Amino acid sequence: MHQITKIAGYVTIILAVISFNFFLPRFMPGDPLSFLTGAPGMDMPIVLDEATRAKLLAYYGLDKPLLQQFADYMIKLMHGDLGWSTYYNAPVSSILAGRLKWTLLLIGTSTLLYIALGIVLGAISAWNRGGKSDVGLLLLLLSVGSFPPFFLGMLLIILFGVKLNLFPVFGAQSPFMAYSSPVEEAMDILHHLILPATTLVITHIGGVYLLMRNSMLNVIGEDYILTARAKGLAEWYILRKHAMKNALLPITTMIALRVGFMISGTILVETVFAYPGVGMLLFDAVMYRDYPLLQGAFLIITLVIIAANFVADMVYLRLDPRLRHD
Repeated sequence: MHQITKIAGYVTIILAVISFNFFLPRFMPGDPLSFLTGAPGMDMPIVLDEATRAKLLAYYGLDKPLLQQFADYMIKLMHGDLGWSTYYNAPVSSILAGRLKWTLLLIGTSTLLYIALGIVLGAISAWNRGGKSDVGLLLLLLSVGSFPPFFLGMLLIILFGVKLNLFPVFGAQSPFMAYSSPVEEAMDILHHLILPATTLVITHIGGVYLLMRNSMLNVIGEDYILTARAKGLAEWYILRKHAMKNALLPITTMIALRVGFMISGTILVETVFAYPGVGMLLFDAVMYRDYPLLQGAFLIITLVIIAANFVADMVYLRLDPRLRHD
């Protein structure tokens, strides 16, 4: 019964977000035709006569009443059709498919790194509470984590991309490069990934670190930790097998909640590094008032966030068997 309620809640959220995604772009100033033909304030706008404008509105279905457009959108969505991009003049699903792999690579790599590092460093910091390592980690991670993603990204570009010339400053692959092997291609992709991934890791590790540190401090004083020490078990064994496992419970919930912040940070980072992912695509869709592309991109982001929360629920049940009997 608990699982059915959860699934029903997720379905309700998805339907609400789909509706929100449809209506929100249409409340923005301007429309897709302004960016297809040139806004009146631009240097060389394309002037359309009423007949041509009417044909374009009918072609993209923008001449129908808003509720009719929404009904058509929901019908197409149930058939797996995300619509046709007005700016790229291509199916939204194919555009998103080409960009999604880069965003998943960036988010997946960054998430694994900042979660693993935050958990380990938080546990070490709490285990050595008040020591030099604890104070040093606390000051360092709080300091670097206070930088906004776009600002930190620009600093890394200036330092490691321009000054030291160690990493590329834009894109996911070297343009016009003929790879001699899959390994060479993978190394080139990794080379382009380092700076944007580092930006996301630095800006998100602080939250996981602090929560893990606080959770560990609560666990360390428990009786079972004292019992394990009385048995003569090694400190590293107690830390890994007893303290960290029990301290991870609040981390799973926190990670799921931070997925949304991670995606918003990814949009800024992809824009700064011109990384060809969904975040950069979403930025372009907002600029060009591409309604179908905005709807498709928001839908993908929503599904990713909901999937992350679902996984967090399953992991939480795994870590705390008491919840399985609720």
